[in-house]
Amino acid sequence: MTKRFMILSILLLLIIGVGTSLGQPSNDQINKTIIRDNAASQKNETMVTNASMQGVVDEAANAKNSAASLNYIWSVTGLEPGLVIMVINQESEDLYGAAKYEPDGGQPWNADVVGSISGDDVEMVLTAVKVNEQSSFKMTGVFDAANQSLKGSFFRVSEGKISARGNFEAVSINPDTSSYIPAIIEEPKVAASASSDAASAIAPKTTDPSYQQLPSQTSRFHDVRQDADRILTGVGDISQIPIGMGGSGLS
Repeated sequence: MTKRFMILSILLLLIIGVGTSLGQPSNDQINKTIIRDNAASQKNETMVTNASMQGVVDEAANAKNSAASLNYIWSVTGLEPGLVIMVINQESEDLYGAAKYEPDGGQPWNADVVGSISGDDVEMVLTAVKVNEQSSFKMTGVFDAANQSLKGSFFRVSEGKISARGNFEAVSINPDTSSYIPAIIEEPKVAASASSDAASAIAPKTTDPSYQQLPSQTSRFHDVRQDADRILTGVGDISQIPIGMGGSGLS
């Protein structure tokens, strides 16, 4: 009985050993599986991270490419002693518009504006035309979307030379760009020359109702030599010859 039990036990152990070796993975297989799973997990995490970073980059690029809108009427300080009113229209990154300056008791002017925007960086040239002068302002600034403002520096060119440098600040005041009205510029009055005034003074005032043209004057003296043929030949009517102007007047 004991011998039979021992045989059965040995057979059972062999069966269990064989089953374990066939049905369960070895330590090497387990390690390889763990390494493979870790590599796959790291790869997935890397892909997710890269995708997230690419999304951030794309968002930043889109934000930069979609330029901020400067379609406003602006109040600008710094260019002149008073306020300069500027209107900006925008197409993509191109800026264009007009500006005006209307000082109290001073010389007003109108101007053309051209420029561009890249991200928040703005460059513009404002060309002002006065009666006898043309000036250009080169403006470089940064747009603050939160405060709807534009700040930067400028230099002014007149007659081919830099005439001023400084800082400027612009604040948006009206989104309705169609309401902008240019400054009214009065044409200079040209004084008449002295010669024109003199000629006008001596010219006949024919439009004056009190003025009357005097009839042409004829001499009250008669030249009897014009009647010599009638007196000498007796031909013609000599009765029309004025008295006292006979033959004696023919000598």
